Amino acid sequence: MNGGAGGAAAERAQSEVLGTVLLLGLTVAVVGTTVALGGAALDDSQQTADLQRVEGAMTQLDSKASLVAHGGSPSQRARVDVGRGADLRVDEDAGWLEIEVSGGANGTYTNRTSLGAIVYERGGETVAYQGGGVWRSTGGRSEMVSPPEFHYRGTDGPETLTLPLVTIEKGSAGLSETVQISESATDARPVFPNADYGNPLADSNVTVEITVQSEYADAWGRFFESRTSASVTDLTDDRVRIELRTATVHPTLSASVSATGRAELRMGDIDWLYADSYNSTNGTYSSQPPGENASVQTRGEFALTRGGGGNTERIKIRGNLTAESFNIPPGQSDKLNVTNKSTETAFDELAPVEGGIRQRIAGVRNRSLADTAPKQSTGIDLSGDETAVIDETTYVDGDVSLSDRATLSVTDGATLHVAGELTGDGSESRIELDTSSGNITVLVDEAVDLSGNNTIRAAGNGRATLYVDDSISLRDTAAVTTVNDTRIDIHNTGRIDLTGSVNIAADRDVASNLWLYSSGDDVDMEGGQNDAERIRFTGVFYAPQSEVTLKDRMEINGSFTFRRFSFEDGYIEIHYDEALRTRRPFNGETVPVVSYLHVSRHGVVVESG
Repeated sequence: MNGGAGGAAAERAQSEVLGTVLLLGLTVAVVGTTVALGGAALDDSQQTADLQRVEGAMTQLDSKASLVAHGGSPSQRARVDVGRGADLRVDEDAGWLEIEVSGGANGTYTNRTSLGAIVYERGGETVAYQGGGVWRSTGGRSEMVSPPEFHYRGTDGPETLTLPLVTIEKGSAGLSETVQISESATDARPVFPNADYGNPLADSNVTVEITVQSEYADAWGRFFESRTSASVTDLTDDRVRIELRTATVHPTLSASVSATGRAELRMGDIDWLYADSYNSTNGTYSSQPPGENASVQTRGEFALTRGGGGNTERIKIRGNLTAESFNIPPGQSDKLNVTNKSTETAFDELAPVEGGIRQRIAGVRNRSLADTAPKQSTGIDLSGDETAVIDETTYVDGDVSLSDRATLSVTDGATLHVAGELTGDGSESRIELDTSSGNITVLVDEAVDLSGNNTIRAAGNGRATLYVDDSISLRDTAAVTTVNDTRIDIHNTGRIDLTGSVNIAADRDVASNLWLYSSGDDVDMEGGQNDAERIRFTGVFYAPQSEVTLKDRMEINGSFTFRRFSFEDGYIEIHYDEALRTRRPFNGETVPVVSYLHVSRHGVVVESG
């Protein structure tokens, strides 16, 4: 018995020792694994922190290199904390940018500029300063940290692309954590324009292609795509081609309403919308039964979402609805009635109109009427029953203002250039554009502001053109109209505000007789609270760069094109004029997109400081 008990005790002792050994072994293994994993995690965290720190340092280096490259300083120093296991170097052969201009009378012009780069690398990831920008590459994909010096589409002149390339040259000393950036012995030089081709590009009818070879090519491509209307093609993993549209022809007007931007079309803020069609060649809208050829389209999402449908009572489209996608909340689909087809599809973004508008305004300004006009004036101020007639080309070095039944008539094919504002207030003042003896052109350098029931009216079976290089504001019952068989084209570069029972309309609902183009950022239209006070628009409103807000009641005959639509309690009728289906903006003429191109090379020398 004692022997058995002793044997059992011995076995228990051996088991306890074995268990202790196993427990210690497991503990050591767990601790070792934890240390290994923790060490790897710490390394990853340290690498991420180092890369983020270097991104900031490279951005500082970017600003200092720009200062030297553009003559602001002969030299600058920047510090880049390299850290453990990392490399900082100058690579003169890192990438190039090639510009090719073709299609003109002088054949094809090609220039390739080596970019070079300052490269920080750790663990297979890189951060680099190249071409005036900072880029990062991770796992085969690159992204932009800060953009290169790149300027596109100025708002105070023709659309211009300016690309000053900062190129990197390697100095005599390798890099340390203190980097010195100095002027290159080679002076800055222009790449374009040159002896073969110049500006404006539209005069040469050329195609411009920019090709970038770089480890960060996909980020370069996305950058160009986001900043321009260019077509970007990935040629290889490290090469992209950017084709700039120097000119374009705008498409035919096949839609009643077209939202050309990527933002969603939020219909939940509409109370009531009705869209149908008519054909002005067959008479006025009211003389015909409602047509089924309306078309509402958006490049983004068609969304009936606000508050599960918002205040929407009904949206009826007698025709087609096209969107990239639809968002109709459950239980709300009965509020939307499309008689033909609802289609999910994408369509191309429209080219901007700014170049076309600026080109036409420049055509008047280039006549230098301040020096050459046979009639000069320091200002025109009419009130009461006063009348003035402009029957020869006139330059007004000041404002034109009318009030209380005054009349200003422009006739006999005259051109009127107003260096100031054009205003009308009070009641029953009129600006008459009489085209019976020749087409009329009016350029207003500053704002056009009409209130009360003052009007601008075109008549005479010819064509009148009004250029406004600033804002347009119409309030109360102010109007811009054109009689039957007379056309008016309005070109505007600033904000547009239409408030009250405003009437912008072509007689007899012939929408093709009134064209309103705008490159301004914003258009606000606010009608009244009942049908008698609604805004009435008959014509073509073509503003694919602009955002429009439609509030309260309005009736639209013709076609509306904007980048983005917003609505506030809208009660909106839209009647598409089918006669527009074959009509193009700007009469189908080619209009510039990029008018001016400037590319230059600015070298800097980089070495240890």
